[in-house]
Amino acid sequence: MSKPIPNKSLGLSLALVCAALWGASFPLGGVLAGKLDPVVLAIARYAIATLGFVVLFAFSKKHTLKKIQNKKDAILLMSAGISAQAIFFYFTILAYEFTSSGEIGVINGMAPFLTMLAVFVIDKIKPSAPKVFAVVLSLVGAAVIAYDPSNKIQGINLGHLFALCGVLGFVTYNYILGKFGSDLNSRYDTFSSCFYQFAAATGALLIVGLVTGADFSSAVVLVENGKYIATILSLGLLCSGIAYAVWEVATLKTQDAVITTMALNVLPLFAMIVAYFLLGEVMTMQKLAGVVTVVVALCIYTVGDKFKKTPVVQEAAA
Repeated sequence: MSKPIPNKSLGLSLALVCAALWGASFPLGGVLAGKLDPVVLAIARYAIATLGFVVLFAFSKKHTLKKIQNKKDAILLMSAGISAQAIFFYFTILAYEFTSSGEIGVINGMAPFLTMLAVFVIDKIKPSAPKVFAVVLSLVGAAVIAYDPSNKIQGINLGHLFALCGVLGFVTYNYILGKFGSDLNSRYDTFSSCFYQFAAATGALLIVGLVTGADFSSAVVLVENGKYIATILSLGLLCSGIAYAVWEVATLKTQDAVITTMALNVLPLFAMIVAYFLLGEVMTMQKLAGVVTVVVALCIYTVGDKFKKTPVVQEAAA
């Protein structure tokens, strides 16, 4: 079979759609935050995403669920799902009480920098100077946003800490994929991998809910309000399910990781814009300047190694 011809323009457009969906997930979470138990909200999102893949496998002739081949794969897929979905979204929900969804989106957009730090600490792979500069620049942008006068809590607060804990879950996911992703991809396609990850996240959250005595009855608000139903379906199907499918197509079309990653770099900007229209969060010039600074830093980080004249060692997680 011949290799498909790259269509970088289409791939970039699809990657931008994916960035918009993932950026929108933070304001969408803000719509439901405080309306029901945080654990129950997280369970609802990933249960819907899991069921979406069940429907896909049941009715699609092209996509079939690949069976898990060994115990190691099961552990890796479970770990990836629990860290990138359960831990990530649960702490994100907790952050809404103290900070805005736009700020949470910006913090989550800085995940590549934390992944770089993890690779440096664990694997002793030293980042290039442009990437270090990008990290410093992103921190400046984040500080500009944190100290905006319109924030309900000035400066660094507990919401930022919760959001950071969520990002660390996603960093763990990135590290797992960096170490074992190519091996897993040789045996499982994107849809099968996502199904197992979402199912693991749902199961882990159910256990947490039962152990902590979560208020499962609070889920009734989801069926009492049309807006809430639309929101949870959007989180589960669009932002968690369809977004991954779009991302896979974008990657196949561009065949260039730099192009798709560059598209994701604008995720914080999408989060802030959607928060403005959906939640009425204040968009000040100071916040906008901070977001643009973070986006620029992400772009510098993405192409950082191109500024070096000598070859660099491939990072364990991009």
